[in-house]
Amino acid sequence: MKTSAPTCVRRNKKMLFALLLSASLALTLFSCEKDEDYYSLGDVWISMGFIDQANEGSFSIRLDNGDTLVPVSNAVPYFKTENNQRIMVNYTILDEVNQSTKKFYVKVNNLYEILYKDIIELTALNNDSIGNDPVHIVDIWKSGSILNVEFSFLGGGITHYINLAKPAENSVGQSEPIELELRHNARNDPFQYQLRSIVSFDLKSIEIIGRDSIQFKVISTDYGGNKHTFSSTYKY
Repeated sequence: MKTSAPTCVRRNKKMLFALLLSASLALTLFSCEKDEDYYSLGDVWISMGFIDQANEGSFSIRLDNGDTLVPVSNAVPYFKTENNQRIMVNYTILDEVNQSTKKFYVKVNNLYEILYKDIIELTALNNDSIGNDPVHIVDIWKSGSILNVEFSFLGGGITHYINLAKPAENSVGQSEPIELELRHNARNDPFQYQLRSIVSFDLKSIEIIGRDSIQFKVISTDYGGNKHTFSSTYKY
């Protein structure tokens, strides 16, 4: 699910997000329409970004597209925010900050934590523990140095693990594209429900000094045993 601000979502879509893949939250995206002369309190925007924590209870949000949200009203004060926390935010734009086109006063309608991880190195020691269980990629996209993966899986009883692994042989100087594996460990959880979640991975670990881009591909295996490949170029 690609999100940006201020991108207007024009369809209803229910998704389940699991914090650390242990629980799900239902989210409905509402349609909205920007008027050229004002921001409507009925408009809802949904974007992904990071928390900039000034102090307890006071924060701003750095969106993936470079915009900054300054909350002046927060409908979820019980949501515990931390500096550099990866989140999805549901918000209403109230006004620009000093007529800026990149900084906005907003009402926060809801916040959802997004699992944010580094790419790990695949070794003989961790090959089994990170799992080889199937997973279905619903959508995959880049936001600067971040790879976002929306995926679905079967379970519902215990916490699952999800990782993006880079084989040890794909070190500096190896041929491109660098091969990354989306690995899922269901931990023998019974297939009770179909769940959906989002995870974000930091791509910085595959950068090569002296280069400004690198080709990579992400390989995953679905529940039918079919392998899927997403190929892209990371520019940095």
